[in-house]
Amino acid sequence: MQSTEAIPLWDTVTQPIANALEFAFGCHHRKLSRVFTIDGRTYKVCCDCGARFRYSLETMSIVAAHKRFPSLRRLRARQRRKSFLRRYRRSLSTFSPAENHPS
Repeated sequence: MQSTEAIPLWDTVTQPIANALEFAFGCHHRKLSRVFTIDGRTYKVCCDCGARFRYSLETMSIVAAHKRFPSLRRLRARQRRKSFLRRYRRSLSTFSPAENHPS
């Protein structure tokens, strides 16, 4: 699903610099937790920054994820949040307390 929001020019200029600084000075995920499987998803967590990494039980290793720009991650998180809020509001509108609790 494509977003109708355009990425500002300033972000397209600063993102490569920000990515280089994040690589140089950011978390290198050296302290990883044990493997967790919750709701059918298997992953490890960085104990320093909280980043999650998908884990394959077949190969017993972390699944290589495609590196995305942080701005793209934020955009996708915003889209998921909006989608969740729409579903939540829709579920609230279908729930009527008067039907469940007759007075």
